Amino acid sequence: MQEINKLCMGCMSSLNGDAVCSVCGFDSSKYSEPNALPLRTMLAGRYLVGKVISKTGEGFTYLSFDTVTEAIVKITEYFPEGFCSRNDDFTVKINGDTSYVFNEGIMKFIELHKAIAGLSELSAIYRIIDIFEVNGTAYSVNEHLQGITLKEFLIRNGGVLTWEQVRPLYLPLINAINSLHEKGIIHGGISPETLIVGRDGRIRITDFLIPEVRKTGGNMTAQLYPGFAAIEQYRGEALTPSTDIYAIGATLFRTLTGNPPPDSKQRLENDNMTFSRSVAEKVPRSVLVAMANALQLEPANRTQKIEDLKANLQTASEPTESEDRPQKNSNNGKKSGNSNKKYVLIAALATALILAIIAGIFYILTLNNDNDDTASASSEFISSYESYHTVDASSTPEKHLSVPDFSGKSLAELLANNEYAEWFDFKVVKKEYNNKVSRGKICAQSVKIGTAAKKGTVVEFTVSLGPEKVTVPKALKGMNKDQALIEILKLGVDYNNITVIGKLGEETTEEFIVFETSPAMGTKINPDEAITIYYNTNVVLPASSEPEYPTNDYDNYYDGYYGN
Repeated sequence: MQEINKLCMGCMSSLNGDAVCSVCGFDSSKYSEPNALPLRTMLAGRYLVGKVISKTGEGFTYLSFDTVTEAIVKITEYFPEGFCSRNDDFTVKINGDTSYVFNEGIMKFIELHKAIAGLSELSAIYRIIDIFEVNGTAYSVNEHLQGITLKEFLIRNGGVLTWEQVRPLYLPLINAINSLHEKGIIHGGISPETLIVGRDGRIRITDFLIPEVRKTGGNMTAQLYPGFAAIEQYRGEALTPSTDIYAIGATLFRTLTGNPPPDSKQRLENDNMTFSRSVAEKVPRSVLVAMANALQLEPANRTQKIEDLKANLQTASEPTESEDRPQKNSNNGKKSGNSNKKYVLIAALATALILAIIAGIFYILTLNNDNDDTASASSEFISSYESYHTVDASSTPEKHLSVPDFSGKSLAELLANNEYAEWFDFKVVKKEYNNKVSRGKICAQSVKIGTAAKKGTVVEFTVSLGPEKVTVPKALKGMNKDQALIEILKLGVDYNNITVIGKLGEETTEEFIVFETSPAMGTKINPDEAITIYYNTNVVLPASSEPEYPTNDYDNYYDGYYGN
């Protein structure tokens, strides 16, 4: 049994009575992290909190100790920068009028980590042990395995790896990301700094954050990695699977070449990224093309599905015809003499020479040489990624875009995506009640997913009206009025049909706390019905025909969450 009072809060090893840890050198007397939980805070009666090991716009991650299993764990606390502060009792205090954004972020934080917890069978994803709410915020606990970042791993191994070394590391990673995408999870921050190489030789993905922290222009401080973040993240656009595909391509580029690609903002001004001749000579052509397609600057031109990226990378790993087939014995089982060995050697050398000549011709022909300047051609393998954009060989030169899966998205989201809005003609032709798809979200589309679509292709949608009947939650009683409003909106009720009124309630009820609704809590209603939320106040306020909502941008919330 570990004596937790004697554990180092920097590495969770025993202090052996020392003030400074002899293992990691951590000195708790010199530790300071504003707004973070104090060292040795106990969470959920089980987890002992140590030092902060990372901080993002979403919150803190602490090295911690599970007193039940006596194992080191990592705990992520939702504590969005600029939206909250810490009370003396360690609870979270929401700053000003930001309760809506803060509370919406908590919901997304919990949903994200619950979804990740459902993928515990994947070796490339850290196992989530626990998710809970306390101190007015949310926490996620995951296993802590020994390892170093891919960035540090590369530095320790000379800066670069060969494709033969890379392949067994990356393919399980790509399988895991594919599973994440199937669950609707976009990481948005894949880079050598968020991939951990464990002592078992496996790569694991860390630093899962809510989408608002993976792009600029939003309410929260963005956490992006220059060189690995796609251009749509700097534009504040919606994240898609191709966002992660860009990051994988950039990470693979860094691993094989020794340098990260130029930042996507820089490429937007002057896109002259190339592969050097030395890289082109060592890396299989299919891998170069796979990277080129993954690193297309504009999302619409990029590889759209992780399966396609995986297929291209696996092509480079397949055996050649000579490696795959057993050699025939032309001597009917007899041993060959020295003479035969000589001829075999001559034949092998001749074959090697021919193959080298063919490879040389093939290499020169594949160079992007628009003029006959051979010196320039020898220094660059690919000078334009556009020439390697994957298009069906049987199609015309006209550019096509693979039709994504639009289900689960709102029309407002799609129209906010410049690439989609420019390429497709969206039309809502039908609305229907659906118990599985949220109100305002697309539940069916007319064009099959993966279809090669020309510019101007019409895509017709069926949009969900949400469940035909929803239940007014009994849990609204005792909630803050703003929290209650959000819960009603989550049911699919139009916010124009919601009225929030303050009036005198019971003397024991705190101010601004909901005590009654009409229709009553527990009643089944149609989402199109009007509903009134009553919260307690010290004075009787006149009833208003206008709904009351938090001071932040509610119209944007409505458009993004339910569509128009």
